[in-house]
Amino acid sequence: MNSERLTRALAGILGADHVLAAEICASYAIDDHVPKAVAFPGDAQELAEVMRFASSEELSVIPWGSGTTIGLGGIPARVDLVVGLTRLNRIIDHEPGDLTATFQAGILLREVQAALCRSGQFLPFDPAGCERRTIGGILATHSSGPWRHRYGTARDLVIGIRIVHADGAITKGGAKVVKNVSGYDMNKLYIGSLGTLGIIVEATFRLYPLPDVERTWIAAFPTGDAAARALTQILHSTIVCTRVELLSTIAAQSACRQAGCDVPAGAVAAALSVGGVPEAVETQIAAIGTLCRREGASAGCLVEGSAQTILWKTICDFPSTSDDRLSWTTLKASVLPTQVVDTIRHTDALVGRLGLESAAIAEAGCGIIRLHWTDAQSPAASDPLSIAKGITDLRGWITDRGGSLVILSAPPAIKTATDVWGPVGNALPLMWTLKRQFDPKGLLNPGRFVGGI
Repeated sequence: MNSERLTRALAGILGADHVLAAEICASYAIDDHVPKAVAFPGDAQELAEVMRFASSEELSVIPWGSGTTIGLGGIPARVDLVVGLTRLNRIIDHEPGDLTATFQAGILLREVQAALCRSGQFLPFDPAGCERRTIGGILATHSSGPWRHRYGTARDLVIGIRIVHADGAITKGGAKVVKNVSGYDMNKLYIGSLGTLGIIVEATFRLYPLPDVERTWIAAFPTGDAAARALTQILHSTIVCTRVELLSTIAAQSACRQAGCDVPAGAVAAALSVGGVPEAVETQIAAIGTLCRREGASAGCLVEGSAQTILWKTICDFPSTSDDRLSWTTLKASVLPTQVVDTIRHTDALVGRLGLESAAIAEAGCGIIRLHWTDAQSPAASDPLSIAKGITDLRGWITDRGGSLVILSAPPAIKTATDVWGPVGNALPLMWTLKRQFDPKGLLNPGRFVGGI
């Protein structure tokens, strides 16, 4: 079906004001693949009708929230139709007494937090680019951030979900109560599936009360090993941190400068936050400072108020769009917490041989590392094959130690030259079985998930 016919058909379902034709769809391209049309349904029923039409015409469909993480995933097998979810942006329900709330998938996280804040509550999501992220996009990509250390991930917080499937069927799983133990826990199946099993249109979450106060301690260390020793002691103590991040030199300079803290040149930094009642927070922050100094911290800085907000936003959003370095490629390594420093050290050596730079931000308590590679105006960066080989070599080193490495974002030339997801072991046949059961025609996000799903 050509673009003109597709646009007319979609306009008949949604109205012409809610459909974009191919000639103005360039901003919705995925890895340089421009869709034939973009549709914006206003509710689950309209989306279901669009999916029934797409299924009848065997059109591929790419779900799109805010587009912040649309670069995650392999090169699409084909892109016929992009379905934008920005009109599904309502708060369906909020029960402050039960600490639960239900949101449509297209609502922005910042709007969710602003609404919950009025009741003294929050949803503990802080993924990269959180100001621009939609609830559905966070769930589809299973994105997390520093709050993961204390509150877990989306799979720990979602208690109910509503899905539109490839054939237009609408289903739901879970419930609007926290203590729901009946039936299969279908929520977790869709979270992190990149929209390949169905399109999330609504989700219910357990919430948390806002702490009375929250403060952050930044400690600068001469080496990563010294920082690791301090963090190990803190993680094994009675201190209850909400966030525990380790920042390599480049990331530390950027984040700490924004927060008004001085970090010595060449130092790495640890950023640890504590929330709760004032007396407990003061006691724990003091204990963190003592442990850091004992392990050789060369500087320390207490951050609170607006400076604290800026600090954590900078950490989550690193690298900023204003960064003058070129061609950032972002990877996510998952390793044991005890392997974080060695992984960063090995990465630095590898990218150095390629003439690149790497900045690392690690969730030190769970072993998640975001690795940001830049060309630093190096001629080597003009050759995507050299970068792809570097990614492959690093992945081999990490998988040999039981970890994994995923490309979060990279130019299409790099994604073509190496596997975005890496090996998944014996799970792939089962994943393909699920895909064929839920999407037998292979219409949802084809080719973008693990193993070409």
